[in-house]
Amino acid sequence: MFSSVAFRRVFSASLFSLAIAGPKNPKRGIGYAGDIPEDIINANQTKSLISWQYNWANIPPNYLATSNIPYVPMQWGSANIDTFSDAVRIQDAPVILAFNEPDFAAEANVPPEEAAQLWMQFLEPLKAHGVRLGGPAVTASPTGRPWLTSFFAACTNCTIDFLPIHWYGSGVEGFYGYLWDVHNSFPEYPIWVTEYAETSTNDTVVLDFMNQTINYLDSLDWVERYAWFGYFVSGAH
Repeated sequence: MFSSVAFRRVFSASLFSLAIAGPKNPKRGIGYAGDIPEDIINANQTKSLISWQYNWANIPPNYLATSNIPYVPMQWGSANIDTFSDAVRIQDAPVILAFNEPDFAAEANVPPEEAAQLWMQFLEPLKAHGVRLGGPAVTASPTGRPWLTSFFAACTNCTIDFLPIHWYGSGVEGFYGYLWDVHNSFPEYPIWVTEYAETSTNDTVVLDFMNQTINYLDSLDWVERYAWFGYFVSGAH
């Protein structure tokens, strides 16, 4: 999860004003890393195109749960994984995310072989209840895809319905290149871009990047969903 101070500039106004009217976009979501309920309330009241949300947790806080924007629960790491299925079932969630950046020591930090064992014991049984299972979301760093390759080798009986990816950087070329690299490496899996953002501190650059990329992601049939990394600051709206 990106946490640089440089990115703490945006972007509730720009994100939600991109689409104030019209039907929901089934791809478009938000990873909500802030703690300002008004941002999600505004997203709902202004009829934005945002159709799903998550906040790296298994159960949403009240202001997310009551926003009328469907919530996707996540099993962030290995802690309390034995209770995750109950949380998913209580919410009647049709889809989940799992293992946030397990290749990164400062995030979930789960070895691929351990992640495979945990998956089969605690996550795979959710398939019997019709839940779609999102694979581990590795970083875009050099450790990411090797971790994922090791996980797939250790979890040959795992059901992976789609593959989440993360990317942070500057410029659409780098983002598009990484997106296609992952797709070409693992073409059997639809992609969810569950974290991404332009890291420039120039608001115009960021907004231009956002406008270009959301249109591009909408055009790719193998990208099922995408979520801007929404780290908001007080007064941004």
